Amino acid sequence: MFSPLTLLDLGYSPELCRVLMTFQLPNSHADEQALSQQFDQPDQNRKWREGIIKSSFNYLLLDPRVTKNLPFRSHTMTPQECFQTFIHAIFYVGKGKRSRPYSHLYEALEYYRGEKTAKKLCPKVQQILQVWTAGQGVISLHCFQNVIPVEAYTREACLVEAIGLKMLTNQKRGDFYGVVSNWEMKRKRELGIHLLYRALQIFLAEGERQLRPADIRQ
Repeated sequence: MFSPLTLLDLGYSPELCRVLMTFQLPNSHADEQALSQQFDQPDQNRKWREGIIKSSFNYLLLDPRVTKNLPFRSHTMTPQECFQTFIHAIFYVGKGKRSRPYSHLYEALEYYRGEKTAKKLCPKVQQILQVWTAGQGVISLHCFQNVIPVEAYTREACLVEAIGLKMLTNQKRGDFYGVVSNWEMKRKRELGIHLLYRALQIFLAEGERQLRPADIRQ
C-alpha cells in the first residue's frame, strides 16, 4: 500500500511504519497488564486527575470513506491489509466518559446546523463535517472501557504517540500517568500499536456503525 519512506514522510511513528510494512506486532501484553493493574485499585488517599470512578473509556474516530465497511470486507483481505486500512482511517483519538459518550460530536453538530459559526474550524470538526457532507456518518469506536480517567488518558497518549500527531486531528500530545510515564518513547509507542491492534479486533467484531447528525441528541 505504501513504501516505508512514504509512511515516514506522512508522519507515522517509526515503530508503526515498521509494523505496517512487516506486520510484526510488538509483544506488549505484559506492558498493558502493568498499565491496567496499577490503576485497577487506585490509592483512595491520592489525588487523581478527574477522580477514581471507573466510567472512562477511549474512542477512535474513523472515516468511513477509508474503511468502506472494513468489518464486512475483512474476510477478503489479509490481516495486514485490514490493519493498514484501519490505521489510515483513524483521524482522532480521545478519552470519553459514560455520562457524555458523544460529546466530541456535539460541537460539530452545532456547526452543521448553523447554530455556531467560526472563521477557522478545528481540524477534527472539519473532518467530521466533511464526512457528514458526503452523506456518510462518522465511526466512533469505543474501547478499553470502565477505567479511571488517568488510565484512559495514558492509553490515549500511547495511541497518539504510536500513530503520530501529524496523522491525527488531535491538537496536542497526550498525558502519561503512573509507571508508563517513566518508560522510553519506543516502549510507549509499541504499547500504543498493541492497543491499536486490539481496537481493530473490537471493530471487526462489532461491525461498522456510522453516526450521522440525526443520530446525535444534544
